[in-house]
Amino acid sequence: MTLFRLAVALSALLLAGCKNTDIPDEIASIFVEASPTSGGTMRQEVRLPVSGLAITVMTRPLVPAEELLGTQPITSGEPDLRQEFLLVQLDRKAAVDVMNYTKDAIGRHFVLVINDSAVGIMPIDNQIMDGNLIFHVEKKGMSNTQAVMDISRRLNISALKLRKLKESERQ
Repeated sequence: MTLFRLAVALSALLLAGCKNTDIPDEIASIFVEASPTSGGTMRQEVRLPVSGLAITVMTRPLVPAEELLGTQPITSGEPDLRQEFLLVQLDRKAAVDVMNYTKDAIGRHFVLVINDSAVGIMPIDNQIMDGNLIFHVEKKGMSNTQAVMDISRRLNISALKLRKLKESERQ
């Protein structure tokens, strides 16, 4: 088959609506709150969808999507103020990066971003040693519990697809 025919055949397949279901729809990354001294081109503002809280974050994520292992809903807080949170588990490399970063970042925040939208925030209260991050998440039109369950389900599907893509690249 000539190169031209091959290109036409591939174009026809794409136009016919073939979709690779192994590519995740949602790409989640964890960004860090920018310090006041960081340069303007290295910073961007994101806004949580329900509270409207605006946070200025660095333009590069500390934890890219491929370093997220999975998520899980958890309940935490005082007995009369219990709330649902999203536990995000990191791979070993990301856990070390977070441990090193949080050593000197007490008082700042992590921001969970899916595609280009901020969906969660986590204050850095102490150095994080175990690679587990706990986010308060928000989604318009959903209660706290619904948002946690929905985001957890979607991110676990994406994490699985990213792991499969990574494994297929190794082979």
